[in-house]
This record gives sequence, structure tokens and C-alpha cells, in this order.
Amino acid sequence: MLHRPLALLLTLACLPALAQTTPGTPPKPPAQSPDLPQGGHRGSAVGIGVGVQVDLTQLFRAGRRLLQSEPPPAYAPGRALVSFETGSGLSAQALAAESGLRLIESTTLDALGLTVAELEGAPAQLPDALQRLRTAHPELTADLAPVWRAQDAAPALASSWPGARVGRLYATDLLGIRQPLPLPLPVRVAMLDGAVDPAIGLDLAGFEQVEIASNGDPGQHGTAVACLLACRPRGPANAAFFGPSPGLVLLNAAVLGRDAQGRPQARALDVLRGLDWSLRQGAQILNVSLGAAPDAVTARAFALARPRLDAIIAAAGNGGADGGLVYPAALPGVIAVAAVDARLRPYRDGNRGSWIALAAPGVDVWAPMRDDAHGRYLTGTSFAAPFVTAWAAQRLAHGLPVDAPALCAGARDVPPAGRDVQTGCGLLQWGDLPR
Repeated sequence: MLHRPLALLLTLACLPALAQTTPGTPPKPPAQSPDLPQGGHRGSAVGIGVGVQVDLTQLFRAGRRLLQSEPPPAYAPGRALVSFETGSGLSAQALAAESGLRLIESTTLDALGLTVAELEGAPAQLPDALQRLRTAHPELTADLAPVWRAQDAAPALASSWPGARVGRLYATDLLGIRQPLPLPLPVRVAMLDGAVDPAIGLDLAGFEQVEIASNGDPGQHGTAVACLLACRPRGPANAAFFGPSPGLVLLNAAVLGRDAQGRPQARALDVLRGLDWSLRQGAQILNVSLGAAPDAVTARAFALARPRLDAIIAAAGNGGADGGLVYPAALPGVIAVAAVDARLRPYRDGNRGSWIALAAPGVDVWAPMRDDAHGRYLTGTSFAAPFVTAWAAQRLAHGLPVDAPALCAGARDVPPAGRDVQTGCGLLQWGDLPR
């Protein structure tokens, strides 16, 4: 029983050296010392070393497979959503009984005029049961229940205040933001995210938060997104971090919690509750740095919400070239934001698609953290979206349009030339605002 732990230990021990090789490329042999003869005993030791390195590579790959857990599911196993107009005469209890499914929970979304229910059944049973409901009730929307996730990657810890490495505070410079720009009029910006800790140093005209998820946001995802919108400056004057749009009113629907393995996720029903709450609080702009696989119930809810908002801005997703559609980013009328790094290279794990509107910095973006004096470098389309939201708030406060064509009008083209599936119309550029 010792062989598997030993393999893992060997994997960890050789990781620093092997991590420098390109996957699929054999490691380079060690350099020949000038004082070693080409033959003889000492020369043969070099050959042995190369053989061991190849063996360790195989161990590394095997260990990596052992350490990898199953990817989280795109849809909640055995769960479905149904929605219908409130007052239509339909009831969640009756639909559950009719379909042979169990009613988990239902809620009324007053601003959207919908009732949404979560049902449960055997996974193999769900498709047929939902199709029977659609056939019997054409006014009903029914689909599998997606699992919503933050569009971030594992954060890297900063080793010092970022002012010591000025080049790493690149995001605002890349966008052409010279300093924080207090809004001339408050704009109500809503987030569907994790819980926000205002003690991080937000510079706001107002703050409202409803905690819909019951088990918190352990990665401080929501706090980081809020800080990228409107945190107070910190650090030396020549290398300060700041949120570019102080003076907005922040409305946060804390829908992000954790699954049984401790991974951040949000229930679809909670996300729709957060959307409805945002509308009832008078949101003008909605930032969604979460994403999920497509479903018809989400599409219906956002289609109803879209005319009530000046803009919906969403992370384009971190699924890579084969990631497919991500909701709400891929929905009509939503501004989908991709991520680039300091060299204008598209984020390698970013989704691709004709629905991507534009890009903003989202690779190794520094942000302060509540329990880390040095902050963290954050990566993912989660952290590109708030830069676009901050600019939309500026434009709205100055009476300017905030749709995708308006935001693209001054964008900087990112190779390849022209509009593309990785960065849309290019990198957002702030430009000057009327005084």
C-alpha cells in the first residue's frame, strides 16, 4: 500500500524541475560538464540521470491524474427548474405531482412577475418529465438546474506590497485610467456575487447587501470584485491601487456559497432571487462575475430583466476554447467581457465565441484582501468584468450610452486584427468624459 503515496511524494519532489518542461516535450538532458570525459565511468552517470528524469516525468503525470478530482457538474444532479407567470393559474405543487417529481422549493419573483420552482427526480427521469410538462403547458419554461460558479482561477499570493513591483499594477494604466474619477451623480450598480466586506475600504455613496446564500464566500470573490469597482487608493503615490469609480451605490446580492466539497458555487434559484432583488432595489447596471451552463429558465428571467436595466455586464467565462456558451454572458443584450494580460494576450483559459463583446485586464490583477496584508493577484474573467462595469457607471453618470457599441467605439484592437472570438472588439479604453 506504500507505492501510491511514494509516487505522490516523488511527484511533489520533482515538480519544480518538471514544471519547466512543455507538456508533450521530453525534458532536456543535463549539460555536460567540461571536465568530464566523453567515456568512462563518470560519463555513464549522465546517461543514468537522463533515464531517471524520464521516469520521474511519468511519475509526475501519474501523480497528477491521482490528485485531480472529478470536475464539478454543470447541472445539479437530479434537479430541474420550472418557471411560469405569477397569477397564471399554475402551481408548483400541482406541476410536481403531475410530473412525478418532488418539489424542493418555490419562490415568487415580484419584479419579474415569475414564479420559479426547483424540482427533484432521478437524473434519467428528468428529461422526459420536463418534456411532458412543456407539452401540457406551453406557457411553462422548464429545464435542468445549472450550477453557478465564480469565473476565477486559483489566486496567487503576493509576496510584497505591489508598489515594490510597479509593473504588476498594470490594469488601470492599460485602460488609460490615470486616477479615481468620483461619479458626478450616484449610479446604482448591482452585483450577483459573494458577500462583500465593506471594511476592505470601499468608497461608496451607498451600500446595500442581502445575504441569500447561507454559507458565505470563503474566497472573498465578491469583496475583490467590489474593490475593483470602487476601493480607496492605497500604496505609494506612484504605484497606488484604486477602484476607478468611487461614489457609486453598490447593491450586492450575496448568492455565492459552497458545495459539499467546499468549492464556491451558487444555486440557480438563489441567482434568480438575487436578480429580482436587484431590480426591486432600483439597479441601473448589473455586474455578474459568475456563470453557468445554458438553461431556458435563466434565459427567460434575464430577458425580462434586460429592459429594466441600462446594462448587464458579465464575465465571459473560463472554459477555454471548448468552453461553449456561458450564461448570462452569452444571452442577447448582455455585454460579455473577456480577459487579457499585461501584454494584451488573451487569457488562455477564456471562453471563445461571437457573443464576446470586448476585453479588459483579468490576468494577474492585484487586489487587496481582508485577511492578507499584501493582497493577491487574481485571474479570470470575473475580474475583467468590473472594469467595464466601472466605465459604464461613469458613462451613465455623464448621460452617455452604455451599450456594447458605445463601449466598443473607443476600444483598442487586440491581435488578430479586427473583431475576434477571444476579445470581441478589443480592449476597453476609458477616454475622456465631458466635464
